[in-house]
Amino acid sequence: MTLDQFQRAQLFGFAYQQALHTGSIAAMKAVAYVIRNRVVGGWHDGSWIDAIQRAGDVSGNEPTAAPLFDCYSQTFQILARSIDDIYFGQADEIGRIVDKALYYQFIDQPMRQWFTDNVLRAEVAHKRRAIIGSMMVYD
Repeated sequence: MTLDQFQRAQLFGFAYQQALHTGSIAAMKAVAYVIRNRVVGGWHDGSWIDAIQRAGDVSGNEPTAAPLFDCYSQTFQILARSIDDIYFGQADEIGRIVDKALYYQFIDQPMRQWFTDNVLRAEVAHKRRAIIGSMMVYD
């Protein structure tokens, strides 16, 4: 396995587990695009692994138990087919909607105080970019 393959697998797993509760492929892809935006923006020195592992530092929601992978579900397989395009920057409709957003939160999950103080209250710096089901993405 190469480093690129490992990074794509980690991106897939993170996006899947973060947004599986929504049942929305669009939300899962949006999570992956936000991580990509952070890497491209130089967060954590452009390290995919660090951006994924440190995502909780700027999370919009309190941590919850990670769901189990269902490798046979249609959701799992559709997202798996999309990850390479996201990783390599080939934006689809969700990528264009997410654009350069760096933060996200799920409105149906407990919110972190850090997120309220540093993203929601900084409306000028962190404008809401889109609503994707129960997910909101911010610049």
